Amino acid sequence: MGSTSSPGRARQRNWFELIVEGVPDALLMADRDRRIAMVNRNTEALFGYSRAELLGQSIEMLVPERLRDRHIHHVMNFLADPMARPMGGNRELLGRRRDGSEVSIEIGLNPIETPGGLFTLASIIDITERRHAEEVRQQMAALVESADDAILSKTLDGVIRSWNPGAERLLGYRAEEIVGQPVTRLIPDDRQGESAMILELIGNGQRVENFETIRRRKDGTAVHVSLTISPIRDRAGSIVGASKIMRDITAHKRIEDELRRSNAELEQKNAELDDFVYTASHDLRAPLTGVSTVAQWILDDDRSLTDETRKRLLLIHKRIERMMRLLNDIRDYARTGRFAESPGTALSAAMLVADIADTSHVPAGFSIECDSSLQAVQVYRVPIEQVLRNLINNAIKHHDRRTGVVTVSAGSHDAWHRFSVIDDGPGVPEKYRDTIFEMFATLKPRDEVEGSGIGLALVRKIVGRMGGTCGCEPMGERGMNFWFEWPSFGLPVRGAG
Repeated sequence: MGSTSSPGRARQRNWFELIVEGVPDALLMADRDRRIAMVNRNTEALFGYSRAELLGQSIEMLVPERLRDRHIHHVMNFLADPMARPMGGNRELLGRRRDGSEVSIEIGLNPIETPGGLFTLASIIDITERRHAEEVRQQMAALVESADDAILSKTLDGVIRSWNPGAERLLGYRAEEIVGQPVTRLIPDDRQGESAMILELIGNGQRVENFETIRRRKDGTAVHVSLTISPIRDRAGSIVGASKIMRDITAHKRIEDELRRSNAELEQKNAELDDFVYTASHDLRAPLTGVSTVAQWILDDDRSLTDETRKRLLLIHKRIERMMRLLNDIRDYARTGRFAESPGTALSAAMLVADIADTSHVPAGFSIECDSSLQAVQVYRVPIEQVLRNLINNAIKHHDRRTGVVTVSAGSHDAWHRFSVIDDGPGVPEKYRDTIFEMFATLKPRDEVEGSGIGLALVRKIVGRMGGTCGCEPMGERGMNFWFEWPSFGLPVRGAG
């Protein structure tokens, strides 16, 4: 009998050790003097001590110093009547690791009677992640409760499951009135299809962002809102519902409407002003033509004129011609952007530039060259011809030599072409590169260079109406590149101008 009992006890001890080491929790046993008598490998892993460092030591070494007196008090109360505290009376505490850091733990205590006296078995669980998750949940709940926006959740069947104070303020329903009700109660009759569409997207794992729509308050009034809707997943990752953030954009929509009305009124006034300028410039041409004609008659018919008088009449004639050019340019500027003409048939930019060169006054010694890049670019003649013609003529007119070359090229990017009109002239000083596109801006007196100072302003206006931009940049010691962007489809970009 005695020969079989010893191997049996050894097997029991082996099984006990295997069970203790295999338990997923940290296990620690202490005697009545709070000395550690047994630990498993998970206790070593949790606190960072080796088994040899723990055995025989006071259990308070695993408690933060500021909490040790309180811990001793709790242990003594437990030991006073341990049987009254069964396993499962768990407590959330703080433990102290070997490196001094603290860890949130949950402890379950169980008294164990042994031949050597009463011991306490502690089952210890690291609840750091659980505590952190709980803190995050509490913070999120506080954010939801204090948010100005309406925040609610619903099932995939469209049943409302939660409702924050922001939703009550926005839509008028108290939580107890609306939770459990279908979300369609909030949707106007003519927008009921939105709910099914949104739920289908959510069911497919998609997120809906900044969806502007209208929702119905408890009192039946409508409110403009922007919705952001996200899927809600369970622990297994399956989509079980949707969370919705609803923002009141009534003020934003009101501002949009007012801005739209203001823009319409401004466009109407601009059109009326353009009509007036166009008519005025046209009507002023007639008396100027009459004055010019009379001056020319006097020059042609009156042989008694002195040289000084003839010189003055020629000056009048020249000033009238300048005024006529100014009125023509003002007329063209006022008309720019209407684009009432049909764009016609598309042609290559190279052919268009060649036509401009053939029909423009190009002084002897100057040439207009088409870069090969223009062959692949298709454009409509109206209104880009006016832009290119102005830039080419401007390059020749402001050249400081009797010979020169103007080169036109183009590049493409996405839905845009970028045209360049490059000259080898004197260039434009840096301080004037922004101002030369303004009305009546010139770098030389008008007595030296023919022009009204409207040409580049006209270019900027046309390009802006098409949704593009324009500018200039130096090409080195001499020469400038006057460039502009143009939509590749040749029609104004929506909202431009």
